[in-house]
Amino acid sequence: MTDTVDSSIAVAGLKAAIRVASHSSFLRAAISMGVSQSQLSRRVAGLESRLGQKLFHRHGRGVALTDFGQRIMPRVQSLIAELEAFDALVSDTRAQLTGDVTVGVIPLVSRHLASSLVRRLQSTHPGIRLRMLEAYSGQVEEWLSSGRVDIGVFNRYGGARPVYADPLMRGQVSVIGTPDHPLFRQKDIPFNVLQGIPIAMPARPNSLTDHILGAAADHEISLNIALEAGTSSLIQEAMLASGLVTLSPAGTYVKAISNNQLTARHLCSPSVQQTTWIATSRQHPLTAASRAVEKFIKEILYTSTQ
Repeated sequence: MTDTVDSSIAVAGLKAAIRVASHSSFLRAAISMGVSQSQLSRRVAGLESRLGQKLFHRHGRGVALTDFGQRIMPRVQSLIAELEAFDALVSDTRAQLTGDVTVGVIPLVSRHLASSLVRRLQSTHPGIRLRMLEAYSGQVEEWLSSGRVDIGVFNRYGGARPVYADPLMRGQVSVIGTPDHPLFRQKDIPFNVLQGIPIAMPARPNSLTDHILGAAADHEISLNIALEAGTSSLIQEAMLASGLVTLSPAGTYVKAISNNQLTARHLCSPSVQQTTWIATSRQHPLTAASRAVEKFIKEILYTSTQ
C-alpha cells in the first residue's frame, strides 16, 4: 500500500514539475492545472524531497530550472508521456472513443500534424472523425472564442501569454526570401536593415504582422509592407515571382528552403521569439474524443521538436 501511495505522489510531482517548467511560474501552472498554488507547490516539494535536489530556483520574473532540473526534465517529460500513452491504451481496450473533433491549426504545423494525427487516430480511435482547418493564428483564436473549433494551435510573439493555453514549442522569427536577394549575404539580419525593403506579410488581423509592425514602430523603423496575403502559399509565390521577403518562422516554408528555392536568416536587433500554444474552446464542454485528440497533438508536436 505504501509503495502505491509513494508512486502516486511521485507521478503527481513529475506532472506538476513539467507544468511549472512549461509556464516558468507556479501560479500560472496551478491555474492551467485547476489546482491551488499551495497544492502544486507541495507536489513539487515532495518530488524534490524524494530526489534529494532542487528542481527550480526563483527569480524576479518567476522560476527557472536548476542545472539538475534542466538535465532531467527531458527524461521526465518522456516518462510521463509514456505513462499517459499506456493509460490511454488500457482505457481504449475498455471503450472506443467516437465523435467529431474540429481542430484549427497554423500553417507552421498543419502538414506534419495532419499526417501524424490521422495515422494515430486510425490505429487507436477509428471512431473519431477529425476535421482540420488551417488558418493564421488570429483566425484560429477567433474560432476558439466562437466555439467553431474544439482545439486550436496558434502562435504568440514576444512575451504575450494567452489564458487557458499550454506552450508546445518555441522558435525564432527569420527573414525569408530567394537565395539571390542581397539581404542574404549576411549571417543574421538586423531589424533596421529591413527599412524600405518590400515585404510580404500575413493579412491583418494577424499576431505576427501586428507584433512586427509594433516592434518597427518602437524602433522608429519604417517597413514597406508591399503585400498582405491570406495564406503562406500566396506569400511564397510572391517571394518566388517578385523578389519580396517575409518575416516568419522558417518552418512555415521548410519544403521550399530544403529545395533551395528560399533561404532563411535569423532576424536580430531585436530578435522576435515565437511560442506555439494549444488551447481548447471554452464555449462547450470538451468531449472525451476531443481530449484524446488534444493529448495526441501535444505528443506529436513535442516529439517533433526533440
